[in-house]
Amino acid sequence: MTTTLRNWVLAGLVGLLVACSGSGGGDSAPGVEPGPPGNGGPVDPPPPDFPQFTPAPYAEADRLVATITKVSLNGENRAVVEFQLTDGDNVAITDLELGNIRFVIAKLAASPLGNLTGNWQSYINRIETAGSVGTGTEDKLQATSEREGELVNNGDGTYVYTFATSLTDLPADILAQAETEGIDLSFEGDRTHRVAIQFDGSRSTANPSYNWVPNTGAPASFTRDIAATENCNRCHDPLGIHGGNRREIEYCVTCHNAGSTDANSGNTVDLKVMVHKIHMGHNLPSVQAGGEYAIFGFRDSKHDYSGLRYPQDIRNCVNCHAGTGTVGDRTDLVVTAQGDNWAEVPSRDACGSCHEDVVFSEHRGGQTDDSRCGQCHSSDRVIGAHRMLAIEARDLFLAQILGVSNSMPGETPVVTFRVQNPQTGENYDILNDPEFTGDGARLAVGLAWSTGDYTNTGNGAENASQVQANALSSAIPNGDGSYNVVMPIAIPDGSMAPGIAVSGSGVAAIEGHPVVEIEGELEEIPVGDVVRFFSIDEPDGDPVPRRYADDQEEILAKCHSCHATLSFHGGNRTDNLNTCVTCHNPRNTDKRVRAIASDPPTDGKDEESLDFKTMIHGIHAAAIRENPLQIVGFRGFTTYRYTEEEVHYPGNLANCATCHVGDSFALPLADSVLGTTVDTGADAADPTDDTVVSPVSAVCSSCHDGAEPKAHMESQGGNFATTQAAIDSGAVVETCSVCHGAGRANDAWVTHQSFLD
Repeated sequence: MTTTLRNWVLAGLVGLLVACSGSGGGDSAPGVEPGPPGNGGPVDPPPPDFPQFTPAPYAEADRLVATITKVSLNGENRAVVEFQLTDGDNVAITDLELGNIRFVIAKLAASPLGNLTGNWQSYINRIETAGSVGTGTEDKLQATSEREGELVNNGDGTYVYTFATSLTDLPADILAQAETEGIDLSFEGDRTHRVAIQFDGSRSTANPSYNWVPNTGAPASFTRDIAATENCNRCHDPLGIHGGNRREIEYCVTCHNAGSTDANSGNTVDLKVMVHKIHMGHNLPSVQAGGEYAIFGFRDSKHDYSGLRYPQDIRNCVNCHAGTGTVGDRTDLVVTAQGDNWAEVPSRDACGSCHEDVVFSEHRGGQTDDSRCGQCHSSDRVIGAHRMLAIEARDLFLAQILGVSNSMPGETPVVTFRVQNPQTGENYDILNDPEFTGDGARLAVGLAWSTGDYTNTGNGAENASQVQANALSSAIPNGDGSYNVVMPIAIPDGSMAPGIAVSGSGVAAIEGHPVVEIEGELEEIPVGDVVRFFSIDEPDGDPVPRRYADDQEEILAKCHSCHATLSFHGGNRTDNLNTCVTCHNPRNTDKRVRAIASDPPTDGKDEESLDFKTMIHGIHAAAIRENPLQIVGFRGFTTYRYTEEEVHYPGNLANCATCHVGDSFALPLADSVLGTTVDTGADAADPTDDTVVSPVSAVCSSCHDGAEPKAHMESQGGNFATTQAAIDSGAVVETCSVCHGAGRANDAWVTHQSFLD
């Protein structure tokens, strides 16, 4: 009995090692080789009370942890891949089948630009026939994967897959097509090779990869690592293409390489070309000239990227390619070994993917290959050409609001401020310095109230925007480098129409853009906005900021993941959401400009809310809304139609945490959140006759805008045609948080998470 128990304890330990192997997540965890059971001899049946090992079902795994532990070549030069698989709890998965996996294999082919470069070339290819769709006229080689090999299941969470493809005996038609296209598919055993796996048919997926040198059998010391998946996922959340199961750049490049082409369009699908062109989209020279950029995918489906508008400056190369020489002080990016190649190793393919109007056969005497690119385009020159000088010039300006006085109801506020050059510590003379007197310069001081939820009631206008004063024409110098601006109206005390007194706290803001001469031209510099909260009639005199105002830096960092900088309204309002919400508040709509729109909206509405909590959701949720959000902009010049063709949100709409901090999206909402005006009534200045949507329904319907979800909201007390008075009195009560509140049966965050991987 003692021997039997000892044997089963040892066998159990081995099972635990297999179950726990790969901990640490992703495809980078070290592998654990299974050992022999016990002392190597036969194992007696376990005692009846010995705990039994229960493997994890593959199809039900919420997370796959896959690790390739070894790759070698057999006598037929077919790759033999040893790997192990567990779930997120490190429990071995033992029921993987051949139909659940795909394998790719590629070599890192040599490049004339040196040993720090190269191109992946897949050994597994097919010939795509041109002509069924698109404008392509020639058949082309296209990389693919295989699953026709032999899979051996060791029964303990470890597996062995032997490729069907022999690296030295590729199909004759493939070799002939490769020769036609000038593609080298010969086996080069002394070079780095990569094997990667795709998992299908489970709740999760994984793309482990392994680099090795076939001639030595050793892991490769050199590979090609240009961009990190983590950097892509700052926007894409997660990067998931071809059905969502290809998520790692290391996997993508094995097929998306220079030897792979979409025959239907004639466009290469080489990653360094295709991704640049996709992100350039609408701004590609060929598209601007009336052409299109499209790729035909599975079953000849057309993917047209001609309308794609990248949400930041395309020159921000380091946002995707981060190396030690170019990353600068960015701590939010993952640095890769060849992340500096975009600057240090220019090539016709990479550079020409954006600068596609350059004819390289004629460029500087003709460039037949990439060998001479670096002679003119040194890293300093490449970096210099991609500098965003107007953005850099922002570092020359820092506005500060020093105080707000005379801010009681009935008093006319005075805002004291200054603008400094933080690099020198000197104050700008905004009345005489060319940065503020040149053509296009702007500096405005704004006031908004109250911070519970802005309405700006009593602002003297037919909208609910902040009250503004032109600082460049009304500033009064104080003699110490600071200025006073007397605001044009008093804080409402109820004595003037619409007869509503303001209480609580307010906010002062400075926004605008000085001008700086850059390369001989005056450029408007989008200086970041600043705000300062002030008391109107707080009992202790201390101002109460708007909700989440103190989380500004964290929230903005989330926006910057995709946008890099937030600058709107002609660059007047930049990088401060505390300013945005002063005008984009629950009471503001586009009614005033919609009535004079040069291109009237087609949604049949007389006005559309500009409320931040509904507008931002409506814009980003273009792909799931039934009715696209339409908003008329400044002076009616532009109607913004946020359709799926115009907005290409790359993240997962279910992930509220992409934009929100903490539990700021959780139900119930703060008591101060107002209903959203959808009809400003007979008197645009009087909010008491507004028709509003109750707060939770307004937020949820900004994404889920169909009749069915709205009916559900109404069944739980939501109201799409009520008044703020009815909400305040308790006549309208939303009971959404009973089911969808934090910790409830259908917690809104948990429900959203069910759509996340």
